[in-house]
Amino acid sequence: MSKRLYVSMIAVAALSVAAVSDAQAASCAKFGKVRSQSSNAPVTVTFVNKSGEYRSVMWVDFKGNLVNYANLNPGQRYQIDTYVTHPWVFTDGPGNCVEMFLPRKGVARFNITRKSTGAGGD
Repeated sequence: MSKRLYVSMIAVAALSVAAVSDAQAASCAKFGKVRSQSSNAPVTVTFVNKSGEYRSVMWVDFKGNLVNYANLNPGQRYQIDTYVTHPWVFTDGPGNCVEMFLPRKGVARFNITRKSTGAGGD
């Protein structure tokens, strides 16, 4: 393998990691302000609960309502076929938003990592 090809592969890998990190930085600041849009760009995403806490996986429908899709204990995962314009919310046991995810092409896995403060609206 040439050095140029190797460097190109490293650069592509770094961009992929950046995309996942950016997605993980999503907070609940947009909670209540987003809703699903068109269903034109399909993606498959696996949500992995690495928070160490229980999480519900909630889809934000076209009216902005939360629809429960899965309940994950620590370490569990859930794979879903979704769309890039469909937001997902992860809640704690009482139903407080802890983290959000907005799907993107090229991001096939999202690690749920945020800890709940118990105050809601994390």
